[in-house]
Amino acid sequence: MPPLLPLLVLSVLVSASASPEQDVYALAKLKAALVSDTNPALADWNLAAAPPAHCSFPGVSCDSAARVVGINLTGMPLQGGGLPPEVALLDALENLTVAACSLEGSVPASLAALPALRHLNISNNNFTGPFPMLVSAGEPYFPVLEVVDAYNNNLSGPLPPFGAAHTRLRYLHLGGNYFSGAIRESYADLAALEYLGLNGNSLSGCVPASLARLKRLREMYIGYFNMFNGGVPPELGELHSLVRLDMSSCNLTGLIPPELGQLAHLDTLFLQMNRLSGEIPTQIAGLKNLKSLDLSMNELTGEIPVGLANLTSLTLLHLFRNHLHGNIPEFVANLPNLEVLQLWENNLTGQLPAELGKNSPLKMLDAAINHLTGQIPPELCAHGTLEALVLMENCLSGPIPGSLAACKTLKHIRLGKNMFSTSSVPAQLFDLEEAKANMLELTKVVLTGQL
Repeated sequence: MPPLLPLLVLSVLVSASASPEQDVYALAKLKAALVSDTNPALADWNLAAAPPAHCSFPGVSCDSAARVVGINLTGMPLQGGGLPPEVALLDALENLTVAACSLEGSVPASLAALPALRHLNISNNNFTGPFPMLVSAGEPYFPVLEVVDAYNNNLSGPLPPFGAAHTRLRYLHLGGNYFSGAIRESYADLAALEYLGLNGNSLSGCVPASLARLKRLREMYIGYFNMFNGGVPPELGELHSLVRLDMSSCNLTGLIPPELGQLAHLDTLFLQMNRLSGEIPTQIAGLKNLKSLDLSMNELTGEIPVGLANLTSLTLLHLFRNHLHGNIPEFVANLPNLEVLQLWENNLTGQLPAELGKNSPLKMLDAAINHLTGQIPPELCAHGTLEALVLMENCLSGPIPGSLAACKTLKHIRLGKNMFSTSSVPAQLFDLEEAKANMLELTKVVLTGQL
């Protein structure tokens, strides 16, 4: 129980002497904890001056009563500094932002009692230990918080116990830490939540189907280094406000739920680097606002659904490292905004769509390690945007188009292990400046004619 004593003392001080003078005292404690005597970062904080001089300190803002309502020290070089528990004396504080300051130590538990704190940003530091937890039932716990950004620290332990009482919380980013355990069911009760970032932790358990209750949620990132059991809950198809869903690299299994096709506002769907199986659901065709679709590095089977032709906003399509078979559908050449197409390491057959590159600003095409036949489409660089072309380890034949040699944007070419036996390589291909062609690979190409 000894750790509770400072909190009790702070509580008494706050209730007894809330004033600008108390704020100056708290700022003095904050400065002492943030900087050493040799660090000039907060040299302009002249704590000997009487209030309201503190309202002119860099990074400090006050209300009309000279009470501190905001502290923003973003990017200030405070190496080795930390946050003292006396920050809780700033009982009018609404915004505490100390992002990217190289701060260390623990996050003071006393922050949870701040009655006016709406915005807390401690991201991109080196804080360790747990996030402030609820001490006991009935105690205040971030009562009016709207934004929490603790991204990219070294915080550990269970996720903080936010829930139904946090009716204003709309942004919660706890990614890039070492939080462990399950995603709290209580997070499904955060009725105002618009952004949920839990990616890059050590979370486990199942992804709660109850998250489907977050009707205002627009962005959800819960992948990378987390190791969940089970698959993508079909109920997530009920998140009708969702714009971005990233569940990459978190050990998901099972099928891709067709219910995801109901997410009409979705512009990004990332499910790569999991163990998802079965076919790509045809219902994905309903995602007409989708710009980025990454299903790569799974165990998907079947053919590329023709319904994807409806995704006319698509700029990125990653389906590589699966077990897909069949032809590359002709509609791929007609996606008007397609920039990146990666289909490598599947079992695709047939020819590349003849008009690929003609109707879209294609920047990258990688269809290596398949069983493709026929010729390289001649208009891959029709828009003058092609930067990378990787078609190695197929059964392609015919001439290598001279248009590739005229493509001034092309930097990366790999055509090895094919059967270009009916014509020579365009001589101009070897005239590309090194800066424009940092890799030209024709290894084990069957060629005739002169180079």
